[in-house]
Amino acid sequence: MPSLTFFQRLPPPPECLALLVAALEVFPFGLSGLWNPISFSDGYGLPIDTTVATSSTSSKRSSTTSATTLPTLEVDRNTKKALVAAIAARNVQNGILIFTFGLVLRDRKSLGVAVMAGLVATFADAVIVRTYGVKEKMAGHCVGIFNSLAIGGSLLYWDRQDSVWRGR
Repeated sequence: MPSLTFFQRLPPPPECLALLVAALEVFPFGLSGLWNPISFSDGYGLPIDTTVATSSTSSKRSSTTSATTLPTLEVDRNTKKALVAAIAARNVQNGILIFTFGLVLRDRKSLGVAVMAGLVATFADAVIVRTYGVKEKMAGHCVGIFNSLAIGGSLLYWDRQDSVWRGR
């Protein structure tokens, strides 16, 4: 039996790309967002304001107004960080799901469905960023839409019987 080269041992290109998407979902789009939600939110296109409100108030404001404003801003900032962390956790979950279908179950159709399902989240992300966020950051979400369509579609369309995926 001839020995297989490195490239012959790899899964076919669509599966390799799906596993790359899974790695991106888990690490830069997932764990980094959980680690530093403020930095992740900026790259995501929905930055969190990190400026600290000053405790000095104008003579027209009462002291009770300033006392409630500072905690309210902090609560608002914490709420935004929690929502961004939830987005990052969703990305980790999607990455683990793709890894499971691609590496453990080795089911091309399920892998294609899982990658194609990312279309829902990436399209929603693009609309949300365009509506509420930094419009220039929308391009990254459009790349995600294309990746979901191209990679997920190729996994669903081509039904080859590769020896790697049949268990040899």
